[in-house]
Amino acid sequence: MGLMSRTLATALPVWFAVVAGLIVLVVLGAREVWLPSVPVIGAGALLLTFLVQVSLQSKDGLVRRMQVSVTGVVVILAVASLAMLLTASGA
Repeated sequence: MGLMSRTLATALPVWFAVVAGLIVLVVLGAREVWLPSVPVIGAGALLLTFLVQVSLQSKDGLVRRMQVSVTGVVVILAVASLAMLLTASGA
């Protein structure tokens, strides 16, 4: 259970950063730049994942924690991209 709580504790900040980045993109960005900007947010999330993991003292479970973080980021970005496509095509 300790490993799972550490896994979520390192993944949640990355996921929240991705959601915040997507919200800023949708609020401030033009619709034409929404989809091209999604990979940029993903790249930033990947760098943030590395930063969070390297900052931890314990390296046990590193691959699992990174896998959970990156998988969550991919799912969040896929859902957001679908929503952006539906929003852009409906306008």
